Amino acid sequence: MADPIQLDPKKTWLILIDMINAVAKGAGPPYEVPANRQEVIENFQKLVAHCRSVGTPMIFITTHRRPDNADAPKTKSDVGGGGGAPMIGGTPATEFVDELKPTADDWVVVKPRFTAFYGTNVEAILKTLGTETILVGGISTQRSVEGTARDAKNRDIQCVVVSDCCTAGEIDVHNMTIEHVLPLLVQVRNTDEVIAGLHS
Repeated sequence: MADPIQLDPKKTWLILIDMINAVAKGAGPPYEVPANRQEVIENFQKLVAHCRSVGTPMIFITTHRRPDNADAPKTKSDVGGGGGAPMIGGTPATEFVDELKPTADDWVVVKPRFTAFYGTNVEAILKTLGTETILVGGISTQRSVEGTARDAKNRDIQCVVVSDCCTAGEIDVHNMTIEHVLPLLVQVRNTDEVIAGLHS
């Protein structure tokens, strides 16, 4: 069993990655939550509510593409190229799911690739505002969540991945990443463990 964590809520940020209709809910419209993602959304709702109650700031990360998808990744991979269908800003596809909407106090950042850091001002936000730790969750575990965790590690930013606030298209890939990859890079805890350690 992992050791309990202790986090300063004012120096900890929650980063929610791609909890938008096209990613979290899939093909649409209409956008409906797949059964394997309902629990992730519910865990996020619980964590977001706690963060708001203790004053932990949040960054909602989204992905926008041009209508012609010209700015999508061009590199090749053996499983999925990562380009996908266009996710045009200002359309229902890129709206945050109804269950997890940012407020005026939250930060919203558009990422161009599979990490919250590359091509964004996230690092500047975190360092300017005295962040010690980031909590990371979202979709998908082995792409943008892992990518963000690696980038945090390389920037000497303490990172905790919230295991049950993540998922992937294939549950075995999610499990492998959570159990065998991410613990080599950062800390991994579930929602209840994070909430227990995040208090004034």
